[in-house]
Amino acid sequence: MDDFKKIALVGTGLMGGSFALAIKERGIQCTVTGFDSDRKALESALRLGIVDRMGKTLEETVTDADLVMLAVPVGHYESIFNALAESLKKGAVVSDLGSVKEAAVTAAERLPEGVSFVGGHPLAGSEKGGVEAASPYLFENAYYFLTPTERTPVEVLDRIKSLVSTIGAFPVLITPQKHDYIVARTSHLPHFVASVLACTMDEENDEELKNFTGSGFRDTTRIAAGNPVMWEEIFFYNQRELLDGVEKLENMLRGFRQSIALKKRIEVRDLLEKGKKYRDTLPQAGKDYLPEWYQIYVDIKDEPGALARITSIIGQAEVNIKEIEILHAREGEKGAVRLAFAEAEEERRAMKALGEKGLSFTRKKGEMNHADRT
Repeated sequence: MDDFKKIALVGTGLMGGSFALAIKERGIQCTVTGFDSDRKALESALRLGIVDRMGKTLEETVTDADLVMLAVPVGHYESIFNALAESLKKGAVVSDLGSVKEAAVTAAERLPEGVSFVGGHPLAGSEKGGVEAASPYLFENAYYFLTPTERTPVEVLDRIKSLVSTIGAFPVLITPQKHDYIVARTSHLPHFVASVLACTMDEENDEELKNFTGSGFRDTTRIAAGNPVMWEEIFFYNQRELLDGVEKLENMLRGFRQSIALKKRIEVRDLLEKGKKYRDTLPQAGKDYLPEWYQIYVDIKDEPGALARITSIIGQAEVNIKEIEILHAREGEKGAVRLAFAEAEEERRAMKALGEKGLSFTRKKGEMNHADRT
């Protein structure tokens, strides 16, 4: 990635900060200049080593930049593009980390001739926000949508794909329209439902309910803890696709409600079976895009140090754990911890090391559970 010697980062929150840290973690030799309307966030980014220098103005920040990465709400794109248009050098590449792409591509039409825009959206995130929560590993093993258009030069797309792969993510090429359709149903609608469910509980105005919320309610509403300002903007900039999903959900709810009200038990059972069948057949890794991983499920006691013991044993065997997940609910799998490895040989060595220590585990090849990413 030597062709991106100078990178301008516009927005130094969780996503922008994580992008910059990922670049540094992978040893990409470049200078990152940051700009943020929140001066304190920008100063924190400099203090934490996320950016190398602070831009005084947006125009100064992007001057001579080979790559400009936007990590701000999509509603700001038009004003930003208008402001930086005359400061961008010919041949510069502009990309972004936003979760709505058709609006981003439309706004990018304001960029001058000779400047290329490639929309990007890594399916990664955290309920925590701000530059302090930035992590160099946020994008590792995550899908990273890229939304080129007919105007995108092939060589520019190749450069961005290479950068995405270098920071540990998996580039997925898709149209802006298809992207917005997918995320509306897999991310935006679920967030909408989680928020509505939490609001419904709040409307009960019964404090005792909070004391007895089980894991089902907590897991279902977890994503409602996301930044309300950010999600408000996402909802409105992907309004068409979101409303289409909401309408279909409303129709489903009405049918479900009527079946219960009329005591049509067979219909209710059929709906529950349909939902379970779909959930059970979801590809746990997104097999069409991610490489095959090798997994084992390890039984451990619920006690302090149990997880550390497992990782220590595998670390001593010089095996890299690609992903680790604590399974609170054991959905048909023996084991409380799922470990994923990139290579069959790494899986074999991990199993050998665990077996020699007397730990019980089961093996499952070729699937991987990803945490929910927005």
